[in-house]
Amino acid sequence: MKLASILILSYNNLDGLYDTLDSVFRQDYPDIELVIADDASRDYREKQPALDAYIGSHRTPRIRDVIWVPHETNGGTVKNSNDAIRASHGEYLLALASEDTLAHESALSHMIQYLADSGENVCFGRVRGITPDGEYVDHLLSCESDYARLRSYTVEQTRNRLFARNFLPGACALKTRKLYEEYGLYPESVRLIEDYPFWLELTRKGVRFVYLDEVTVLYRLSGVSSTGHYSEMFMRDMYTIYEGYIFPYDHRYGALQGIYNRLKRLGLDYYMALARWEKLTPGARLLNRVRYFPFFVYTGLQRWSNDRKNRMNHK
Repeated sequence: MKLASILILSYNNLDGLYDTLDSVFRQDYPDIELVIADDASRDYREKQPALDAYIGSHRTPRIRDVIWVPHETNGGTVKNSNDAIRASHGEYLLALASEDTLAHESALSHMIQYLADSGENVCFGRVRGITPDGEYVDHLLSCESDYARLRSYTVEQTRNRLFARNFLPGACALKTRKLYEEYGLYPESVRLIEDYPFWLELTRKGVRFVYLDEVTVLYRLSGVSSTGHYSEMFMRDMYTIYEGYIFPYDHRYGALQGIYNRLKRLGLDYYMALARWEKLTPGARLLNRVRYFPFFVYTGLQRWSNDRKNRMNHK
């Protein structure tokens, strides 16, 4: 069995590592390397010794090695991810955020087997969200849940869909080391969003994705992109991605492409206005509600439709 590296990425949430670690220790895959990359958490020096002791007393023989990658200064998710990859040695790599967990004891082995059988280099499992109240959410606004549809996509169709939005479940993406060796690491032109420009570049170069229709990761709905309330830094990354990785290559609408791009920029401006909402005066908020009224309606309908799916799913 080839070595698998599980990369755990943390920033100011070291207490969440315990749940993530427990899910890794339960895995039945026989050869695992654990890489923990911390992006300069405020309490890293205080809490790392207890975590290290916990790992020492709870790890199983399946855990070949544990590697810590601490950072003295905060560099962002992208750099933290790339440094974790550089420190790893596995033929398969799966990244988890602190507090996210593998869904069951065979989650890793099932993903590796599925990816190996496919002959490809990227496999997505299915994500199940967990709210702060502990409720499960199967339909997430941040990613597509119709895996039958995703499996039918050609590389071009996947790329065209990515031009519209990042619909891929990046929280449960297993990759081969060969993928990074052939196509490089995550673009560091952005700070927080490691996967979106990476998927765009891979599809531009003809890389095919495969999808295992099985819940493999439980995803805490409290992260930088999971809640739908984005920070200014996150939105600056989105502007960079659209200007550098989407607008120069998206030609789906021919002569009308310029109009579509303008609408997309307005959508980005809407989300940036939401990111700055608490800083705005009452008058500026009113002006933005008027200016972006169609976007308020559209996103409200999206949330309503998604909530309806989840309610029906729980019946």
